[in-house]
Order: sequence, then structure tokens, then C-alpha cells
Amino acid sequence: MSDPSMIPPPAAIFRLVSGMWAAQAVATAARLGIPDQLAHGPRTAGEIATALRADPSAVYRLLRGVASVGVLSTEADGRFALTPVGECLRSDVPGSMRSLIIAEMAPGHWLPWGNLEHSVRTGKPAAPGALGMDVWEYYKQNADEGFLFAEAMSGMSTMAMQAVLASYSFSGARKVVDVGGSHGAFVAAVLQRETTATGVLFDRPEVVEGAGATLQAAGVAHRVERVAGDFFQSVPAGGDVYLLKHILHDWSDDECVQILGRVRDAMTPDARVVVAEMLIDDKGPPSPAPLLDLNMLVMLSGRERTAQEFGGLFASAGLKLHGVTPTHSPVAVLEARRG
Repeated sequence: MSDPSMIPPPAAIFRLVSGMWAAQAVATAARLGIPDQLAHGPRTAGEIATALRADPSAVYRLLRGVASVGVLSTEADGRFALTPVGECLRSDVPGSMRSLIIAEMAPGHWLPWGNLEHSVRTGKPAAPGALGMDVWEYYKQNADEGFLFAEAMSGMSTMAMQAVLASYSFSGARKVVDVGGSHGAFVAAVLQRETTATGVLFDRPEVVEGAGATLQAAGVAHRVERVAGDFFQSVPAGGDVYLLKHILHDWSDDECVQILGRVRDAMTPDARVVVAEMLIDDKGPPSPAPLLDLNMLVMLSGRERTAQEFGGLFASAGLKLHGVTPTHSPVAVLEARRG
């Protein structure tokens, strides 16, 4: 791999521009199901085009472009094969990232990002103006895209939870409440480790309704109660572990304090709040957190935060930060308890 510092500045700018093209090309390949077409071995562009009922020349050009960024490889006989990166874009593999790249390149995110300047000038999200409504209402009205986004969050859960479970212990958990848990990948992973614990998956009605397959596949559906609701109003009571993975970064400080306050109201006296988020750390190694922070600016009222800023949110909600556990990923684990 070339040293980035040795790339001429104009070439570096062109690389940034081509990154946009690459992301859309890979999302298109994923949306067309091309990684699934290649799951059982290499195929020619013509074979894939026939299966898709698509233009053979255009399919070849797409495959060649996607191969240029490492998602596919080209065999000596001209057939295309999956690389390890391409494998994780299959729809039928654990931790699939297919839905993530499709959802991020779909109109619900793509259109607001086209108006980043509005957010920078005003400090307000661009999504309502670009979509005609806030993003949550948009996903309600565009159910297929909303389902993909929920699946994307499950994929991110898989990525985050592997790092979290390798670094943080849930030993002794009795009732684990996954707040805003999408399709339940995180609570399922915890329950697979803590075999005597039960779980509650709490999210919007249309989200928890689609969680059955994830919970069944993990073998924990019989131990997870699915509850629909609004975490600004209340969260399920009686848990001794409350999970919030990539939830608080969606919301403003005041909204975070409100959510955490509802959690504090619901938790048992000895309960812990386990927050998994990327942290802003200017002194740490390079991280995607600053770019994810821009995504929050464009899409929602939230932001990425430092550990100290999270400590302030906890304190305002009557909780106390007890520790920060780094992981081998950009995600860190913050544990809070009653203050």
C-alpha cells in the first residue's frame, strides 16, 4: 500500500471524489444481489447479467469497477470472484454489511448529505429539508428502505458487539434491556454468553416487529420479550443491565439526558447502563468518529462526544460514569450507575 503522504495533492483530491463513486458502485452491486450470485464460485459478467436480466456490457463495467476497490477479484479466465470484503456483502452471512452500504447510499441518507452546507451554515440537520420530513418519519413511509436501515444497524451491532464482548464482561446479568436495539443483534449476543439471563428488546413498533428472524437465528427468541415504545416517555422497568448502542449519538444533549433519565427511572438499584459509542479523542489513533459526527450533523440532532462529555450527560441524568473500556475497534464501552 502506498504511503498517503507520498500521493500528490491533486491525486489525493481525486481519490476522495472516486470514493463517492466506489461507495455507490458497491451499494448497487449489493442491491442487485451480485455477492449472492457469486457465493458458490466465480462467474462471468455474462452469466450474472443473464441471471439479473441486465445489460451484459454494463454489468461487466460495474463488476470491473467494484473489483478495482477490492470487493471482487478477477480470475485469469475473466470470471469474477468474491474477496473477503465481498463475502461480507452477501445477504446470508453472519454480520452481513450488505444492508449498511445500501441504506447509506439510498435516498434517505444520500439526499441529506448532498446538502451538508446547509447543516454547516445553520447547525441544523439537512434531512428534513431534503426528505420533506425527519428521517424517522421518512423510514416509516418508505418501509423497504426503513427495513434496510434497521438491518444495517443490526450489522453495525454485530461489528460493535464482537469488540465489546471481547473487552467488557456482562457476567451476572439477569435482565438485559436493549434500548433502541433495532432487530436485537446486541441483546442476542449478550444472552448467548449469559445463558441464564433474559432480555427485552425495546424499539419502535415497526422495528421490533421485524426482529424475529435475528432472535430466532441466535437461538434466544424464547428468552427475549419484544416491547414497542418511545424511550422519551419510558423504557421497560426492572432491568439490571441497560444497553444503549449507538443511540445517544443520534440526539442532542438535552434529548440524551431525557433518555438517560427514563433509563434511570426504570433500572434496579444495582443496575448498570452500558453505552457503546465511538469517542472523539484528538489524542488517540485515527478514527471514523469525526466523519460519523458529520453524519449526525446532516441527519439528526446528535453528535459524537468525548468521554468527558458523556460523563456530563450521565451526571445530568442522575447517573455516574464508572469506567470507560476501550476495544479493538473504534467503539468504546462506557459504564454508568446511579449517582
